[in-house]
Amino acid sequence: MKAQMVRERAPEVATSGLEPVRKAEAAPFVTIVVPCRNEEKRIASCLESILANDYPKERMEILVLDGMSEDGTREIVAGYSERYPLIRLVDNPKKHIPVAMNIGIQNARGERILKVDAHSTYQPEYISRCVHYQDLYGAENAGGVWKMVPGADTVTARAIVLGLGHRFGSGNANVKVGVDKPTWSD
Repeated sequence: MKAQMVRERAPEVATSGLEPVRKAEAAPFVTIVVPCRNEEKRIASCLESILANDYPKERMEILVLDGMSEDGTREIVAGYSERYPLIRLVDNPKKHIPVAMNIGIQNARGERILKVDAHSTYQPEYISRCVHYQDLYGAENAGGVWKMVPGADTVTARAIVLGLGHRFGSGNANVKVGVDKPTWSD
């Protein structure tokens, strides 16, 4: 049996055809946790996509949990931290994603914590939609469907994307195969 949750609805404002989002002063403070290691080629585009999100910047922080990168990742993140005070570089000396998440949670100031991948980019409404759907459904976690693209222009890379984006290759992982409407996932 599912427990019913009653939530007070926050004031909302309409956006351009998307679900309503809260006014900035009513939005929960969100911590974005970004585990990474040696993501020199992709970390900037990841951070740019998070910064381009429509979620109020004064209501979020971005923690980049670096697994002691040996390429230019740390320097790139440090540069972003200097320009954007909401971004912090935090060491993950154990180098593993579960450890990064634990460190991120321990350092988070947010009422909500979203984990994102350093080698991914996010649509401009990603954060506000995650928060919206958490509130709408009383979900502990919310996320989107991956749009997988080949990492290289090769037959093998295209085959991997084709396989992972199909139920045969990913089973019931809706995050990979897609859905037509919001759904509960394992």
